[in-house]
Amino acid sequence: MMIAARFTSLALVFTLAAGLSYGALAQAAAPVQAPEGAPPPNPAAQQFSVNTPVGDWAVRCAQTTLKSPAPCDVIQLTVNQDTKVRIMSFSLAYLPSRDTYALQVIVPTGVAIQKGMTVAAGDRALQNVKYTRCERDGCYVEALVDAAAVNALSAAGVTTTVNVTGYGQTNLVTLPISSNGLTDALNRMRGLSRERAIPIPMDQPTPPPLTVTAYTPPPPTPQPVQPPAPAGGAPAAAPPPAPAPAPVPAPKAAAPPAGK
Repeated sequence: MMIAARFTSLALVFTLAAGLSYGALAQAAAPVQAPEGAPPPNPAAQQFSVNTPVGDWAVRCAQTTLKSPAPCDVIQLTVNQDTKVRIMSFSLAYLPSRDTYALQVIVPTGVAIQKGMTVAAGDRALQNVKYTRCERDGCYVEALVDAAAVNALSAAGVTTTVNVTGYGQTNLVTLPISSNGLTDALNRMRGLSRERAIPIPMDQPTPPPLTVTAYTPPPPTPQPVQPPAPAGGAPAAAPPPAPAPAPVPAPKAAAPPAGK
């Protein structure tokens, strides 16, 4: 796991309803033109007023000058340790005026779009969550989720995974999510969000949040049955070939009758 302390393309940029978006977080990630001759700016300082690692997570808040109904999030990146390429980004932002959360997960392209994604936490899961879009950097799931879903994800002792299916494949690919620091990170993020968030107008609806249901992992794909090896490890003898059928004699012409 790798903390997203300097993750420069901010995640939560999607429309919850007409006119409602996480534009403040998007603007926080926009580059700032530095004066000529000035030293290179610190990208993290430009993007966030808070960017604090907590276990395997980071708590981030947009600059206070950028107003948003969800100004803070927690985020975790899964990175290939050899290539340093991001495999998955998982983030949650809190909307105090709706007491709900915005989930965003980014996974590599090449997934089976129609099968969706499952976020499993122990015996509970957000199942078959639909992808909202695919970009060059990956395919996105963006949705509101309720407190029950977040409580399941952060419950002590559970194993949380993101399960996707590759295009043209049948087996699930399981991407683990570390729970190290998640409860503390969520508590900090909620407190900061309550201090900074602007309310969503009461007359502006938002989509109903997703919630967890009972989760039963799919059965493993059956493997072809191999014949048992013979005792002693010697290869089994091939069966003798079947005998070829006896040739059928060709008919002979009849002799003409005598005296003819």
